[in-house]
Amino acid sequence: MTILYPTQQSVLDGAKSSYLYNLGTSSGKTLISIYHYLKHYQGEPLLIVQPPQKLKTGEWADEIDVVEKAEGITIRYDQLSVGMLAKKWQEFKGYFVIFDEAHLIKTPTSKRGKAALHLSKVSSDFVLLTATAAATWEDTINYFLMFGFYKNKTQFFKEHAILGDMYLGNRVIKKPVDWKEQDDLKRKFNSFSIKKETTYFVDLPDTQIKDVTFKSSREYNTILKDRVLEIDDEMLLFDTQPKLQSALRYYANQKDKLSYTEMLADGTDENILIFYQYTKERDKLLQLLKKLKKKVFEVNGQNFHLPTKEERPDLKNSVTICQYQSGSAAIELQYCNQVIFYTPTYSYIDYTQAMGRAVRHGNKNKVTIYRYQTNKTIETAIYGALKNKRDFTEELFRKELKL
Repeated sequence: MTILYPTQQSVLDGAKSSYLYNLGTSSGKTLISIYHYLKHYQGEPLLIVQPPQKLKTGEWADEIDVVEKAEGITIRYDQLSVGMLAKKWQEFKGYFVIFDEAHLIKTPTSKRGKAALHLSKVSSDFVLLTATAAATWEDTINYFLMFGFYKNKTQFFKEHAILGDMYLGNRVIKKPVDWKEQDDLKRKFNSFSIKKETTYFVDLPDTQIKDVTFKSSREYNTILKDRVLEIDDEMLLFDTQPKLQSALRYYANQKDKLSYTEMLADGTDENILIFYQYTKERDKLLQLLKKLKKKVFEVNGQNFHLPTKEERPDLKNSVTICQYQSGSAAIELQYCNQVIFYTPTYSYIDYTQAMGRAVRHGNKNKVTIYRYQTNKTIETAIYGALKNKRDFTEELFRKELKL
């Protein structure tokens, strides 16, 4: 029995025991890799190396639970944050290893890159998962080392790099300006990897909703308990219901939401749409997107900047940020195929309108909707109301907090 779709199964069927899956977002890389492990399993446990954001939200544990229930089996596995890889890789010799978001370990001279290489050599087999395998051949060096084609970066450069001068102040360093024997590189790379865009997986649902859950923040719990919060040496008092409602919604967990958004955006060049509520959220998102060098479009009370119809067919690597009240209705955003509900809206109408900006009749793109939800907070109650096709009202707020 398998819960894979036929196109997912076909990708799995063509893979070697150690392999790199370069698949588009929402293609089911997680499930494919779990079944890959089960296919090549020889009694060894599984290790999943993943971004800390995913470890916090428990996404891999949830997917493994789905497979265990479907197959009637128990999978022995451990999880490790990529940030701890350099310190702990030696504890997992003999494991079958899945490296999620493999672009995070692509640099062979970094601590995590070196640790990943060491771990791949002492694993039973390993799988690399990414939606963005490489922008240049330099990005693939650690993958080539892991699959045994070269001994080190020096050998790779000697055989393939065409070096030129790069000036750093008064210093001159050698940097690759082009690559030779590229047909050989392509042949080798294709021998251990497969690349499929999201559009290949035609039998997957056109729209997929993923609830990404976080733990409540220290700030949230302080406000809930004391109705005050110290920010930048200033004591903020939430002594009215509107102030309290707004504070609890904003401070549910801004840190982890921003961190998870960075992981998503950094791991794809697909177009993303983010619905937010607060100006402070907008400001932090803009800082993040500038750091990631994303093309930004924006819709709010002060700005209305969207790509032209001529730009949209070839548009990539963009993020459109919309405030609910301004961007949830009367605009078409089908060029985005990832949608993030950063902070929930109280309005059921705004929620359904926002849902329909990218998910529209005639849209040929598969759309993944990420709903950020902080457990055991007011956000849980808000999404409960929206699920029941209701606004989240002051009455529901008072009932939730037993005021």
